[in-house]
Amino acid sequence: MKKKKIILEIISVLILLSLIIVGLFFIFKSIHIQSIKDKIAPVIEIEYGNKVTINDLFLTDPPMNYKTTPDLETITSVGTHNIDITTSNTTFTVTVVIKDTTSPSVETQNLTKYIDEELPTAEDFILSISDLSEYQIEPLTITKTPGEQTVEIKVQDIYGNQTIKTATLTLLEDITPPTIEGLSDVVIEEGERPNLTIGVVAKDDRFGEVPFTYDDSSVNYNKPGDYTITYQATDSVGNQTTAIRKLRVKAKDITYLIQNFPVSNQYPNYPNGCETIALYNLLRYYGINVTAEELIEKLKKGDGPYLEDEVWLGGNPEIEFVGDPRDIHGYGVFQKPIIDLASEYKTGMIDYTGHSLNEVLELVKQQIPVQVWISIGAKNTDVCAEWIYTPTNEKISWICDLHSVVITGFNSTSVYVSDSFTGKIEIYNRQQFEKVYNQFGKRAIYFPN
Repeated sequence: MKKKKIILEIISVLILLSLIIVGLFFIFKSIHIQSIKDKIAPVIEIEYGNKVTINDLFLTDPPMNYKTTPDLETITSVGTHNIDITTSNTTFTVTVVIKDTTSPSVETQNLTKYIDEELPTAEDFILSISDLSEYQIEPLTITKTPGEQTVEIKVQDIYGNQTIKTATLTLLEDITPPTIEGLSDVVIEEGERPNLTIGVVAKDDRFGEVPFTYDDSSVNYNKPGDYTITYQATDSVGNQTTAIRKLRVKAKDITYLIQNFPVSNQYPNYPNGCETIALYNLLRYYGINVTAEELIEKLKKGDGPYLEDEVWLGGNPEIEFVGDPRDIHGYGVFQKPIIDLASEYKTGMIDYTGHSLNEVLELVKQQIPVQVWISIGAKNTDVCAEWIYTPTNEKISWICDLHSVVITGFNSTSVYVSDSFTGKIEIYNRQQFEKVYNQFGKRAIYFPN
C-alpha cells in the first residue's frame, strides 16, 4: 500500500509540474506577443507618393520573420488600408492611411499682349505644373484695359490642395503705324516708266512687312518736271502711314555731235601750238586750203618770259603768242590774235568770249563748232608764273597748262572736243570742263554758218 501511495504522489507532482510548465509557456508566449504588439503602430499616415515599408509599420526594428497581407507594394492609392502582419504565428492588423496634403508645384510667366488680341487664359501663364493627383486650373477674370495688371493663377488638386501664384499681364494698345523704307528720289528720262515698288518695303514693329500702295497719278512721265508720289501702308489693325517720294522727269539725254570734224595732232612739230592747230581744224572743216605750218608762221609772236634786273618780263597773250609754238618752252596765246590770223583766210569769225558754256553749247547744237580755251585734259590748274609786259607795264598772271580745243558735241554729262594734244576726239566731264572754261575767262570763238 505504501508503494502505491508513493507512486500516486509522484504522479501528482509530475502533473503539477506539467501544469506549471504549460502555464509558464502560455505566460511567456503572451508576454512575447504583447512585446511584438507594443512595437507595432496601430495606425500610421503616409504622404501620397511615398512607398509603404515594413519600417513604417513598426515603432522599432521589425521582427526577422514576418508576412504582410496584402503586399506592401500594392498599397499606393489615397485612402485607408488594413494590413495584416503575421509573425510568430500571430497576426496583427495595422491601419495605413495614405493622404495627399501636397499642393501642386506651379511655375508661371508674365505675359504681354495687345489689347486687340484674344485675352490669355490661365493656362497661357503656366509654364509647368507638377502634381501626383489630378488637378484643375481656375478660370481667370481679366480686365481689358491698357496697362499692367496682376492676375492670380489658382491650381487645386482633387484632394483640395491649392497653389496660388501671381503673374503680370501687360496689355498694349497698338497705335504705331508702319514705316516705309526705300523712298529715295527717282530721276528718269521722259517716256520712262520705272517700277516704283523695287527696293521699297513697309515694315511694322508688330506685324513685320505689310502691304503698301502708291499713287503716281500726278506724274506726267512724258513731260520733264518735278513730281511727288504718295505711298501708303496700313497694318492689320488699321494704323496707317503716308510718305512722299520725289520723282524728277528730265528731258531725254540727247548727244549732239558735229560729224566728220577734223582732228590733228600738235606733236611733234608744235608742242605749244594747240591754239593754232585748233584754228587749223576749224578752217579745214569749212574747206579752207591751208597748212598748219603756214598758220604757225603767220601767227603774231612775242617774247617768252625772261629775267632782267631780277624782274621777269615777257609778252602779252592778249596780243601775241608768248614765246614760240614750236618751242617746248613756249607759253600760249588768247583769242584775239587767233581771230586776226583767221580773218586772213575766212571772214566773220565771232569773239564769243564771256558767254557761259551752256550758251556755247547751244551753238554746237546748231552744228557750229566753237574753239574754246581750257586746261590740258580739263584738269584742275592755277597760276604758276607772273611777269611784266613792258610796253604797258601790265602784270601778266599765267595759268598753267593752257590749252585750246574745238567743241564738236555734248550731252547732259559730257563735252566732246577735237583735241590736238591727243590727236583725237576726246570726251570730258561737262561739269569739270565748265569749271576750267570759266577759270580761263570763258574764251570762245567761232565762224557763223
